[in-house]
Amino acid sequence: MDPPTLPRALASVAMQDHPAVEVVLVAACGPSHRPVEASAYPFRLNWVVRDGPLRRPAAANAGIEAATGEFVTMLDHDDEFLDGHLSALVSALAAHPDAGAAYTRFEVCERGARFTTVGRPFHRLALFEKSYIHHSALLYRRTLLDTGIRYDTALDIHDDWDFVLQLSERTRFAFVDRVSFRWHADTGTSGGGGEGNFDAAKYARQRNYVHAKWAAVRGRHEAAFRAGMERATAQANAGDLAGAESALRALEGDAADDPDLLNLLAMVRHRSGAPREAAAIMERAVRARPDDANLWFNGGIACAAASMPGAARHCFERALELAPDHAGARSWLARLARTAR
Repeated sequence: MDPPTLPRALASVAMQDHPAVEVVLVAACGPSHRPVEASAYPFRLNWVVRDGPLRRPAAANAGIEAATGEFVTMLDHDDEFLDGHLSALVSALAAHPDAGAAYTRFEVCERGARFTTVGRPFHRLALFEKSYIHHSALLYRRTLLDTGIRYDTALDIHDDWDFVLQLSERTRFAFVDRVSFRWHADTGTSGGGGEGNFDAAKYARQRNYVHAKWAAVRGRHEAAFRAGMERATAQANAGDLAGAESALRALEGDAADDPDLLNLLAMVRHRSGAPREAAAIMERAVRARPDDANLWFNGGIACAAASMPGAARHCFERALELAPDHAGARSWLARLARTAR
């Protein structure tokens, strides 16, 4: 839309250390867009201009259809890539040839300062509830566009979320645990950003549209996850620890940081004779759901079994903070105190 922030966005692409970059600049405002001096940048600039203005999803579709590179990502005119963003994502896809997309965490800025950081390991069910993957923090193989993926023109707030959901149904995602994209949430006009750029009614209306569009698919994935967890639990209870772990590892691809999955996996590893691994898994579980007293209690048991009394004491104390009448945590703290004498 030819805003004053466009040079900053283009400069953030120019500073990337990936050696081969093509920028497809879509003049969404139409032919009135001021020219950009392509020779000022180290990348190839490909202009896309229509006879008139384009709404956000139509502009996005025009851009991805004009892209010629092996990989594709997006960048809105008021946002910016941080150092090493593209090379980190390309490296992730090289390291995971079975994945068609890779993504990073991203920071949300308001009034020029970081407001929060968003991102997590891939969790399919959580993605249906709310997007934690920004389409500018995502890089995907262009061949995936041949499956018919496009931005939904009925949306102009949650069109990126819907696009990510489309991708997630066609390929696996690789998570790059770093922050290398900056979203300036308060500078746009979509109504889906931060302070000064938020239309609550429009946001809710389009969110509900996405929820309804994906309800049946979400239901199938939720049923499959429940069935997998039930199967793993039954196998563990029957003493088939190898079978239970295999079932849980299969689910991990879609829910790497799910606390219930991690809790069960830790129990299986503990019973398989790997207490330190179980303790490490429980640490991930409580990080994912830090207000769950029972997870902290189970973490304490895992740490105690791994001969980590200090860590165990911390877990049991935290469980009591969250649930002051937790008898198990109180009993274990007394036991640890006796052992320490």
